Amino acid sequence: MGMNAIGIFEAKTKFSEICERVAAKGVAILVTRRGKPLVTIEPIPAAKARKVSVWDHRAEFEKKHGLIAEHFALPPREKQTWRNPLDD
Repeated sequence: MGMNAIGIFEAKTKFSEICERVAAKGVAILVTRRGKPLVTIEPIPAAKARKVSVWDHRAEFEKKHGLIAEHFALPPREKQTWRNPLDD
């Protein structure tokens, strides 16, 4: 897997195309300014490309720690003990 180079002006004008090509071919592109390396645009590995949802996190948690109870009793609320200064 080699790395192609492209000038910053061309990268700016063809950014969308470049991103599509990088994602499709899996090859990074080096962006240069006046022939000097500036940044690289590289593909995200397939394992990291998949977004993890809250449901995935929950499933992982339950696998590790057991099921989360859907219904549970809240502890009784205590009576308010502080005094509101605006009540005077």
